Amino acid sequence: MKRVFCIFLLLLIFPGTGIAEIVVKEEPLTWDKTARLPGDQLYQNLCAACHDSDGSGNGLASAALGITAPDLTLIAANNGGDFPYIEIERLISNSDSRNPHQNTSMPAWEQQFMYFRTGLSSFQREAYARNRIRELSNYIETIQLPN
Repeated sequence: MKRVFCIFLLLLIFPGTGIAEIVVKEEPLTWDKTARLPGDQLYQNLCAACHDSDGSGNGLASAALGITAPDLTLIAANNGGDFPYIEIERLISNSDSRNPHQNTSMPAWEQQFMYFRTGLSSFQREAYARNRIRELSNYIETIQLPN
């Protein structure tokens, strides 16, 4: 009993030097699970790599890709205090020829979401994609800095 107590005490004092390594197996986040998340979690999983978790545009992936991701927290401030939902949704979908994201590394999220749901009709896939893009747009509105 005294020996067990000493081992327990050592594990408390030196937690990184346990007798047996504890292996935590995380379940990978699949595209199916990612695509069903609420806007804030969807953003963290799909956008934060480039735009950073706070939306500042300082994500590690943008630096690694050699691109400058826009600061998403200043959208409303740069638009007279109004958040331009339609334009932001168009930018996220990345399917409009007038979209400045064309020919960049930003994925065409509308296409990604549409083709994820292959068992649905074309109309249902488009509605699903618009819903996911609206979730992202609504979340981006919440991270706007005050004017």
